[in-house]
Amino acid sequence: MNSSVKTWRSSIEGIEVEVLEFTDTVETVEKASRLSGYPVSHIVKTLLLKAGRDYIVIVARGDRKIDLEKAKQILGTKTTLATPREVNTILGVEVGAVTPFLPRIKSLRVILDPAILEYEYIVCGGGSLNRLYRVKTRDLLKYLNPEIIDIFMTHYK
Repeated sequence: MNSSVKTWRSSIEGIEVEVLEFTDTVETVEKASRLSGYPVSHIVKTLLLKAGRDYIVIVARGDRKIDLEKAKQILGTKTTLATPREVNTILGVEVGAVTPFLPRIKSLRVILDPAILEYEYIVCGGGSLNRLYRVKTRDLLKYLNPEIIDIFMTHYK
């Protein structure tokens, strides 16, 4: 782990997280991995997807990419990634600062990448451009109560 990081334990609605706060920003999976020392596969990205007129939150492993055609087939409507403006309007934070622990996310449909279940712990966005949370996967599941659906490309690096 990078020496320019402060860590401490915190609780979000009863879920214990380890907070990792960096002097640099961690707005991409690659930067989060490099600065935290965790592999890309352990970094979880929280994305906002527009499906028809609705917004859906996708919680995906950092080494996986949404297959928009597969998503369209499963969800039954055209799907696109939300624009940065939509992310800010709907979730109240800028792209790169999204965390699955935003209160607004619990009011939306949440789809979780089944590949995340391979790990006991994951590292996700922490609600600001320089913060990550390390959390038990089972606690994230309990918090989000997501649908577990594979809408991801088979081969992506």
